[in-house]
Amino acid sequence: MIAPCFHEIPPDALTGAVAAIEGIRDAAVLLNGPTGCKFYHSAVCEERLTRADALDPLRHAEPFYFGQPRVPATYLDGRDYIFGATRKLDGILRRIARDKGHGLIAVVNTPGAALIGDDLEGFLARADLSAPCMAVENPGFSTGFADGYHQAAVKAVDTLAAPGRTTDARCLNLVGASLFARYWQGDTAELQRLLALCGLHVNAVLMAGVTTRQIRNLGRAALNVVLDDRLGIPLARHLETRLGTPLLVPEAGAPIGFDATEQFLQSVCTALGVSPQPALKETARARGLAYGALSRFHALTGLPKGTLFALQAPLSTALPLTRWLYRYLGMIPAAVYTDPGPSPYHDALIDFLAEIGCSDALNPEEIQQMPHVVLANGAALARIEAMRISVAGVELALPGKGRIEVMPKAVMGARGTLYLIEEILNGLI
Repeated sequence: MIAPCFHEIPPDALTGAVAAIEGIRDAAVLLNGPTGCKFYHSAVCEERLTRADALDPLRHAEPFYFGQPRVPATYLDGRDYIFGATRKLDGILRRIARDKGHGLIAVVNTPGAALIGDDLEGFLARADLSAPCMAVENPGFSTGFADGYHQAAVKAVDTLAAPGRTTDARCLNLVGASLFARYWQGDTAELQRLLALCGLHVNAVLMAGVTTRQIRNLGRAALNVVLDDRLGIPLARHLETRLGTPLLVPEAGAPIGFDATEQFLQSVCTALGVSPQPALKETARARGLAYGALSRFHALTGLPKGTLFALQAPLSTALPLTRWLYRYLGMIPAAVYTDPGPSPYHDALIDFLAEIGCSDALNPEEIQQMPHVVLANGAALARIEAMRISVAGVELALPGKGRIEVMPKAVMGARGTLYLIEEILNGLI
């Protein structure tokens, strides 16, 4: 009955390319295309990584910003599609480079603009602008978010990162973050907090909240740690080829739940030759807090043990989350919706569901039993609510339901695990 609520059109490569560049704090995307292509991307990027201190359209009244602080556009019209957009692009680009103080400007073609045939790379090479520039001439048309993200991220790294390495043995990069991850700010802050307890320093979080200066210093890191396999593995492999930095793909997936968090910390610390014990003491303290809350709740209600859950998430999240919900909270998977395609976590998820007798829960066309808890993006939860079906909803991904949050939340690490427990218990009440 609720299975169709999880089916939707995913973000495409254009959105992935824009998100990768706008995830750099002092970089900007100049979208080469009609105005209709800019409004959504500008609004979401500003909401996910705020730069403007106030929503005042008059502060961004230039014709290519259209009242928004992010993602200016060349506002192509019919004449531009016939005769080319180079002249218009030249005027807009020079003004952005001169007036806005960006450390990187990326000209990203919309699919229609890519068909014009303008030589963006040649144009930028001849332009002699004050800010470093790059072009994404074909973001991928109708391919997925990860394709556009990877292409733009690789070009940004190649444009900015200095060749060679001056390695700090206790420094690492986190690779595969995105503005379009629901809790990217809280997640990365929590991981940096735990790693700092072990004496480790995160140089850069690619590509969310990073600066151009940090990208220039990517070679400082002794290790690149992948957070999301779809976004992080291709980029980390490119960095390994370009800079010689080894990569680590956590075996248990993203650090969600106590076990996966502890395995993440142990693998990173082992690779860098430090002790994970200071961070493991923090996860042990969090386990104590969780035990107290869960034991009292279970004594009163018998829950959450035995409740059914439905989950929608990328494989790097779905694997550790499914394991944690089943092993730690005693919850049973009614449905696990995740991405098709190759992943180091795909077979592990299939094997785990088979081990617990729930093989039919993976991407089912129909959910046989109504779940008590649904962990999914806000749009899926809103569709379920619109059907007047009562479930405990935990928002995991974008698009969101419009909830205003002042303090960043996390689902990764010790604090993230406590937050998930809190949301599940309150939802079950």
